[in-house]
Amino acid sequence: MRVARDRVRALSAQSSAQSSARSCGALLGGLLIAMAVTVAALVPGTAHAQDADAGVSAGTTGRETEFVAMTGPARESVPGGALLVSAYAAILLLLAAYVGRLALQQASTSKELARLDAALRARSGGEAPAKTKAEKPK
Repeated sequence: MRVARDRVRALSAQSSAQSSARSCGALLGGLLIAMAVTVAALVPGTAHAQDADAGVSAGTTGRETEFVAMTGPARESVPGGALLVSAYAAILLLLAAYVGRLALQQASTSKELARLDAALRARSGGEAPAKTKAEKPK
């Protein structure tokens, strides 16, 4: 009986080590993605400075050298509604993927728990394991 319990504990430790390795790999992958996004957001685009002593070139009109008021309404070149909808769609897609991944992990954990419970019952001769105080019905 004691050998059977030790064997089940060894199997449990082995499966938890495998699951820990999988979760560490997922965590590392998530960290790499987060770091890549952060670096991409922090790296500024290329900006070219003007020469201070170059002054105004000979072929300029008045618009470049002095203030000229615009006439008429300014038109937006990027539609804001489409950007808003696409941003919400991307957030919802990421959220759905995250919830789906959690569901798969929970199902895998449930299967592993059921397998270990069945192995423990088979090793102990078919009797149910003793319940703790927290598991007893009130």
